[in-house]
Amino acid sequence: MDRRITIAHLSDLHLAVDDRTPRSEARLFGRLRGMNGHFERLLADPPLRASDLVVVTGDVTDHGDLAEWERFWTLVAAAGLRDRMAVLPGNHDVCCLGSRRHRPRVEDRARARAGLALGGHEWAFPWVRSIGGALTLFAVDAANAGNSTGLDNAVGRIGRRQLAELGRCLLLFQDAPLKLILIHHSPNIPRPATSRRRGERPLAFWERRSLQLDPFDRRCLRLLAAVFRVKAILHGHTHDSLDRTVGGVRIIGAPASTEPDAAGCLRYKLHTLHLDSGRLASRTERVPAPPGRPARVH
Repeated sequence: MDRRITIAHLSDLHLAVDDRTPRSEARLFGRLRGMNGHFERLLADPPLRASDLVVVTGDVTDHGDLAEWERFWTLVAAAGLRDRMAVLPGNHDVCCLGSRRHRPRVEDRARARAGLALGGHEWAFPWVRSIGGALTLFAVDAANAGNSTGLDNAVGRIGRRQLAELGRCLLLFQDAPLKLILIHHSPNIPRPATSRRRGERPLAFWERRSLQLDPFDRRCLRLLAAVFRVKAILHGHTHDSLDRTVGGVRIIGAPASTEPDAAGCLRYKLHTLHLDSGRLASRTERVPAPPGRPARVH
């Protein structure tokens, strides 16, 4: 008998108060709308509903407002999935777009924690969760520093205190057979030449600079993952479906799950952990647009 755990991995939902509200990032042909409706379609997808765990690696909301968090938890509860959720914040959940608006960063962080608490979810990071005694999750908050301006809104920082605590948690659970680290920001954004070699879209200098996790933080995170034999690091933030191994550490990124692709499909990652062999299989799951109705992109 092949014992397994399946994980539906979503990210960068950018939920709004309603579907008339556009996503904050500009697009060539107008801003994306309809994120809430797209999320409902994802929650109804049979492979997601059959999964043992649903992970959302950040940017749950578009502006970090509690009304957006309420929308998220309402949709999750309506789908009957609240007890299967593992959620962490992204930079949009600790949001600063444009000026600081005279609001201290501590208030940004408090809003994200309050949003998680609305669903009765863990909000102090890092946290650890054991799934059936076979899988252990370690969640890290890379948006914990808040933002200074809109220009550094997307930059990630874990911080030495949180890294030290993560190390202690990994040491405590070092004998756990399967370990995953969850984080919003990618601990590896390659240089253009590396991206082309992998067959991925190379990021421009300004994209790499604005999307990066702090260099010290990302090196420490990858080192901890390697030393404690973490099966994979799951992330979001780049809006791309990625799967690579860096320094012996597998790093898997989920696409922006509420953003339709060119064919109108919504996408998320579906991971299968084979408990007896320890193998992790991962694929990109696609949810087609409803028959006869194009995806609501604009």
